[in-house]
Amino acid sequence: MRPKSLLKFKDKIREVTRRKHNLEAKVIVQLNQVIRGTAQYFATPFFTAQAKFHKLDSWIRMRVRSMKYKRRCLDDNRKLRIKTFERLGLLTLESFCWPRSCQRMQPGSSHEAISGPKARSWSFR
Repeated sequence: MRPKSLLKFKDKIREVTRRKHNLEAKVIVQLNQVIRGTAQYFATPFFTAQAKFHKLDSWIRMRVRSMKYKRRCLDDNRKLRIKTFERLGLLTLESFCWPRSCQRMQPGSSHEAISGPKARSWSFR
């Protein structure tokens, strides 16, 4: 993810999560639209920046907590847990990442011919 793309994504999230607004269902819907669009664009099978998505998820949760409590405080992180965000229906960027097992080529797939010859097992007696 380029730095310019990251800044644009954060600006969109900042527009939706202003502290002067209340935390309502429509805010979660708007956040989900931004998260879904970004995740579907960047999270491809060869995406390698899952750690960046993890940090962005925690940053988004911090913004939503700040909306609810009208301040940014580290103690608020203990009051509003991740499970609460799941109940509200907030999507995470990490949930769009492909699992590692799907990224490997499966035997018998059409890409097997491109990947090269199969590994041979040698046995010495």
